[in-house]
Amino acid sequence: MKKVVFILLSLLSISQFSYAQNEEEKDEDAVEGQEPNKEGVTLEQDSSWLKGPQTTWYLTKPDVYKIHFEEHMMDSSYTHLHRYDINGQNGYRNQTLGNNASPLKSYWVQPVGHLRQTMGITGYDLYAQNLDTWEYYNAYIPVTDFNGVVGQDNRGKIGGKIARNIDPYWAVGLLFQRYSEPYILGRDKISNSYNAQQHTGFGLNTRYESKNNKYKLLASFYQYFHEGPESGGLAIPSLVNDDTSLEDLFKFGRGQLTNYFSDGVSSFKWYYNTQLYHQYALVDSAKLQVFHELNRNHYRYQYSNSTETISTNRLYYDKFNDHTYQQVNSLPNGEGYAPGYQPTVDTNYDYGSYPYVSVQQEYLDNKLGIKSRLGPTFWSGYVQHRFYRYQQRNADDYTPIPLDHQLFVGGDVEFQLPKNWGFVDGHGEVDVLKGNIYNINAKLQSRFLNASFTLENTLAPMFTQQFSSVFMSWSEEKKPIGMQQFMVAPQLPLGEKGNISVFGEINNINDYIYYDKYARPVQHNENIAYSRYGSRFKVKLGHIQQIAEVVYTQNNNQDVMPTPDIFATYEISYVREFRDGMISVYSGFDTKYVSSFYGYAFNPVTQQYHLQNDYETEGYFTLDFFLNFKMRRCMAFVRVSDILNAVNTTSGYWASAGYMGPGFGVSYGVRWLMFE
Repeated sequence: MKKVVFILLSLLSISQFSYAQNEEEKDEDAVEGQEPNKEGVTLEQDSSWLKGPQTTWYLTKPDVYKIHFEEHMMDSSYTHLHRYDINGQNGYRNQTLGNNASPLKSYWVQPVGHLRQTMGITGYDLYAQNLDTWEYYNAYIPVTDFNGVVGQDNRGKIGGKIARNIDPYWAVGLLFQRYSEPYILGRDKISNSYNAQQHTGFGLNTRYESKNNKYKLLASFYQYFHEGPESGGLAIPSLVNDDTSLEDLFKFGRGQLTNYFSDGVSSFKWYYNTQLYHQYALVDSAKLQVFHELNRNHYRYQYSNSTETISTNRLYYDKFNDHTYQQVNSLPNGEGYAPGYQPTVDTNYDYGSYPYVSVQQEYLDNKLGIKSRLGPTFWSGYVQHRFYRYQQRNADDYTPIPLDHQLFVGGDVEFQLPKNWGFVDGHGEVDVLKGNIYNINAKLQSRFLNASFTLENTLAPMFTQQFSSVFMSWSEEKKPIGMQQFMVAPQLPLGEKGNISVFGEINNINDYIYYDKYARPVQHNENIAYSRYGSRFKVKLGHIQQIAEVVYTQNNNQDVMPTPDIFATYEISYVREFRDGMISVYSGFDTKYVSSFYGYAFNPVTQQYHLQNDYETEGYFTLDFFLNFKMRRCMAFVRVSDILNAVNTTSGYWASAGYMGPGFGVSYGVRWLMFE
C-alpha cells in the first residue's frame, strides 16, 4: 500500500514537469555593485516598511578569498521550514538512529575534500558549524534571527543568530543552536524526566575592512558539546524467536522491548575551533594580495559505562570484545561472518573496574599565500603547515600517539563565464612531506550544465589505525584511501516556473576502509566501483509547487559498502501570498522513500556505523503533512510526521539496524527575523 501511494505521487509529479534543482542548495544569486563599506555608508535605523525577506547581506570566507566584489542576500524564505532537524535540512540523505541529535551517516560515499589527518569520528559533523562557510553579516541593518521547535516526545530545537555593527567597517555576530530529545527505547521515552541526548553549539565571529578596502579580516570561534545516554539499540536476538517477526516488534510496548543498555552508559563529544583569516592588497584592492590563515582545532570524545551497570550491559560488549573477535577469526572459511552467525562469546572477559574510553586530537594550522584577480580570472598559491597532537586515554592512563606533521603546497583558479552564466574553478594540493597525499578537483557551474571531477589520495583516519579500550582494541597501519569521481548534470531552466536537472556520477575507490560485522576497521584491497543516476526538480504552476529528488545507485559491492538502490523525496504543496506578500501560506505533503538494504548497525563505544548482515532493513515510505505560515518577518510551521504509522501502528521502519524510526507525531516551531 505504501509503495502504491508513492508511485501515484511520483506519476503526478512527472505529469506536471519539474524543477531539477536541489532544494537544499542556497541561492547564490548576488547583488552586483562595488566593494562594500565604502566611505559614506549610512546605517539603516528602521526597516519596518520591508515585508521581511532578504534585508541584509553577508560574505563567506571563500568570497573574500576569491576576491568577489558582491555580497549575498540573506535567505529568509520559509521553504522547507518544517524540515527543522539536521537530516531533514540535508534532504534525508543520511542514515540515523531515529533521534534528534543522533549521529548520521550518508547513504553514499563522497570525496573527503581535504588532506588533513582526521581523527575519524564524524557522525556529528553535520550538526557543527563549518567555519569555512560561516556567514559574516555586514549588519548595515542589525539582524536577529531566532528559531525554536517543540516536537513529538519533547524533541526540540532552539537557536538563532545576531549581527551588529560597531561602525560601518566593523561588524560582529553571534550564533547559538541546541538540539535535544529524551532517550528513546523503541518508540517510547524512557521517562518524562529530562534524560536527553543533546547537542549544543555556540559561536562568535567578527568582520573588519579598512576604509580603503586594502585590508580585510574574518575571525571566528565556535564550540559544540554533545552528551547523552547510549542505547546500543534493541537487543534483537533476545526479542525475536520462531513466533516473533521483526514486524511484530512495532506492536510491542516499552515493557516488552529489551534494550542492550538498560542504564549507566553515556558518551560525550567536545569540539572547539578558532579561525583567523586576513589579507592585504599590495596592488590596487584586487590585482595582487597576500593572505594568512590560522586554524586551531581541538576535538575530544569520551565514552563510559558506570561500574554499577557493567554486568547488566555485558550482553552487548561480549559480542564485540577482543577475545570474541579472536575466536571468530580462528574459524575456517570466514564462518564467523556468515549471515545469522552468533559467536560463542567469552563471558569471562574482564572489563576492569573503570570501563572508560577517551580520545582527543588537536591541530594548529598556518597557511600563507598570494593571490590575484584580473577581471573574470582568479588565481592563488599557498604553503600550509599543520601541527598535530593525538592521544588516547584508557582508565587512568594517557597514551600519546605520534603523528607526522603535514606541509602542503597548493593553489586555486577560477574563471567566471560571461553574462553571469556561471564559473569554472579548480583546486590542487599536495602534501610535500608524504608525496602520495594529494587532491585535484575541478568544477563547472553554469546555467545549463554542472560538472565536477575529483582525484584524491587521503590519509586513513587515525581512529581506524590505533584504538585501545577495555572493550575492544586494534593497532594496524592503514594505507591511504584513493578516490576518483566524475559527475555531470545538465539542467534546463524554466524561468520563474523552475528548473529540471538530471545527473550521473561515477565513483572508483581504492583501499576503502570500512567497519566489519564486529565493528573492527578493515581495509578493502580491491577497487570499488559504483555509480549514481537521478533527477532533481522543482516546478511551480499557479499555486501548486512540486519539489523532488530521485537517485538510483548501481553498486556491486554491497558486502563492504551497502547502499539502497532507490532513494527518493517528493513534495507537493500549495503556495500563495496575500496582501502583496505580507502574508504567505505554504502547505502540503512531504514524502521520502528508501529501498531495502542491509543498513548499517551502530557501535556506541567507537561511535561508528558498521556492517551487519543478519537482517535487512526493509524499504520504507513515510508521508508527512506540513503547514508553513509567514506574516511579514515571522514564520511558523506545524508538521504531522509519518501519517501512515498513525493509521497502522505496525507500519514502522528501521532507521538503523536495531533502532526504530520515530513514528507518528506532531511538531511545531517558529522563526522570527528582526531588523530594527
